[in-house]
Amino acid sequence: MQSQAHPVLLVNLNLDQVEPSEPAQLRAARSARIVRIRGKGKTEGTEYMSADARAALADYLEFERHLDHAEESIALFLSAKGTPARKMDGRLYPRSINRILEQIGKWHDAELKDSKRHISPLRPHDLRHTFANELAKHPDVTEQDLERLLRHRNKRYLTIYTRPPEATSAGFVEKL
Repeated sequence: MQSQAHPVLLVNLNLDQVEPSEPAQLRAARSARIVRIRGKGKTEGTEYMSADARAALADYLEFERHLDHAEESIALFLSAKGTPARKMDGRLYPRSINRILEQIGKWHDAELKDSKRHISPLRPHDLRHTFANELAKHPDVTEQDLERLLRHRNKRYLTIYTRPPEATSAGFVEKL
């Protein structure tokens, strides 16, 4: 199922894959990355984090993760310690990440009166499409950059990920 591709990625990340992994260093860093991310076809890659992502991860590591931390846990993201269906190593289940994003989508939509801007149901794979679409709009991003960042070498897949949604395309026509 496509919508589980990214939750699986997130639940399989380990703390030692984050460079730097200390909250203070993350906040001060001009760049940070997650290394050895496993992708399709047993590929491995590196993802860089934006300033906002570094700050959010630093907050999580400093203020939340320790509440659910077990000494033996190497997982980056942990489910709440009191969760009955918690995995032995504390890792989140892919379905948990789906539920978290669904809830974020509902909160987003509740704050907006314009139903055209609603995003529910928000799914992990939607974030990949949004990332690719926004990246493709940037004038300095080349096709090779898109291939590397999306880990697709096939133009067909690049087109799928970078094609704007129908509503956006319709808006282009209206502006003409």
